Amino acid sequence: MSAGQNATHIAAHNRAVVLDVVRRDGPVTRSALTTRTALTAQTVSNIAARLLADGLVRETGAAVRETGAAVRETGAAVRETGAAVRETGAAVRVAGPVAGRRLELAPDGRFAVGIHLDPAQVSVVLLDLAGGLVAEQHLGAADVDDPSSTLDAMAGAVDHLVTAAGIDRARVAGIGVAAPGPIEQDRAALGAPVQLASWSGVPIAAELAERTGFPVRIEKDVVASALAEWWTARSTEDLVSVYLGYGVGAGIVVGGEVVRGGTGNAGEFGGIPVHAHGGWTELWEACQPLQQVRRGVGAGLLPPVAEDPASVRAAFEQLCALPAARPLLAEAGAALGSALVHVVELLDVQRVVVGGSAALAGGATLLDALHARLFERLGSRRAPAVAFTALGEDVVARGAACAVLLTSAPAGPVVPAVRQVRTGGPARARDIAHPW
Repeated sequence: MSAGQNATHIAAHNRAVVLDVVRRDGPVTRSALTTRTALTAQTVSNIAARLLADGLVRETGAAVRETGAAVRETGAAVRETGAAVRETGAAVRVAGPVAGRRLELAPDGRFAVGIHLDPAQVSVVLLDLAGGLVAEQHLGAADVDDPSSTLDAMAGAVDHLVTAAGIDRARVAGIGVAAPGPIEQDRAALGAPVQLASWSGVPIAAELAERTGFPVRIEKDVVASALAEWWTARSTEDLVSVYLGYGVGAGIVVGGEVVRGGTGNAGEFGGIPVHAHGGWTELWEACQPLQQVRRGVGAGLLPPVAEDPASVRAAFEQLCALPAARPLLAEAGAALGSALVHVVELLDVQRVVVGGSAALAGGATLLDALHARLFERLGSRRAPAVAFTALGEDVVARGAACAVLLTSAPAGPVVPAVRQVRTGGPARARDIAHPW
């Protein structure tokens, strides 16, 4: 997350900056927060007091004495002299050794629900403020024809997870729903996703909010995957989060900022031309599970299968378990590597995280081929570190919850706390030639 700013109209952003430093680096003193956020000492003092009052952070440990006979910060609102601390001119005055205490995150101060609306598997997770997984539930394939039935199931899962965990609903900040794009500009509905055609224009946010009583926001699935990787890592280095599930995409974090784009639909790179399976094709055709299952059927590795999302997922997992299918998986991994070369060179990122049900099913064969292609094209000095996500198959659902947790506001309407890197224009319509 970027440094704080002192303009009044971005108070919420400043609060999020402070909370993020506490979350990543805590326990941390107020003076250290002042240094790391570039905010004034008085601003940090006021924000810390509010975070304490809201239960998002807590003081821990014995009073901290700065080394040396005395530390004086002249011109600032805070003067630290030995064990006594007085914050002058601040809305909150703290005297005595308490002011030297360190601040740490209170994981149980807020919770959020994340939902991954994937055609082949709907996942629901409950996270605490630290991004820790409290509970999860998998609902099976989404109903591609009747959104209402799946929305009912989602709402039931939310109620079950919150109730079973014994959490006060007032401490649940809201629900994040991650889904295939395009996402409408108000983040309340989907545009025209090929895999979920009947969901186009359905007011998902309003429908789910009515069923649960929680505020709801929608994120692009690959954006959510990047949010999850960024939120759970101590480092804030740039990264590309490759997602290969029923479709393929790439979420990006640059300079501590998650790239959403002008309409929230950043991350589409499935149309990049790659050479795979004996000829030039688009990336999605080279590695999408449906296309791989069709190749497996054509090669006699699989019997004919239905092409609904749940059947394709099961058939693809069966294919991945066959030694004879390794060349197909290696071709898919190499194709992903070829496409990623351009992303890595464009952004100069040094970390690639790979996730999604299809990627995890492809295992080491897919990942090794991806890494080898990057190494081949970029060389050892420029090739980024590549690894599978440590968050498992629920990475997108967890990212959807992180999108809610990124707000520093109390439970209520969700306001993004991370600045968006805006690029591009309106979302384009999808067609069957680009089902990612």
